[in-house]
Amino acid sequence: MAEKKEKKEEKDIEKEGFCLKVSVDGVIFTNSKLGDETTTANFKLSNPTKHKYLFKIKCTSNDMFKIKTPVGLIKPDESTEVVVHHIAGKMIPDNLKQYFALYHCKITDAEDEKKPVRDAWKDKKFDGCKRIYISFSKTGGGKEKQKTDEKEEEKEEKKEKEEKKEEKKEEKKEDDEKK
Repeated sequence: MAEKKEKKEEKDIEKEGFCLKVSVDGVIFTNSKLGDETTTANFKLSNPTKHKYLFKIKCTSNDMFKIKTPVGLIKPDESTEVVVHHIAGKMIPDNLKQYFALYHCKITDAEDEKKPVRDAWKDKKFDGCKRIYISFSKTGGGKEKQKTDEKEEEKEEKKEKEEKKEEKKEEKKEDDEKK
């Protein structure tokens, strides 16, 4: 019974078109010196199926982005960390205009497992594709961050004082009611 349920779940995953799981909906490059220095982001690619898959990752601009492992093989119930970079000195495009395209292809032939991954992709068409859109966030550094942190602390202190005042009022009210 459990085996039938497991097979049904696997078929449902494969019907959706993209069988592999991605740990994020989008990639966000965050750095206080965004554009001035290389910024790194990462996400996890997992294979929840019982089959081996080749994967390939492409980007909208090879001048702007680098993918540390653009092709690979992912075994059943395993994961791999994907590291991507926004290159220093390149413009910062509008959010959600650029993306990484993830492709996968099920390995059905034992010969494909023996080939280098790039060669295995040469005569294959992908089974599924998913786009991971890219956003950019320039964080405040040094003094700006310190000022923000100080403001947050002041707000918290003010809130605590107000809560204490409210508690004292309630206690006084309860004391008055008892008398």
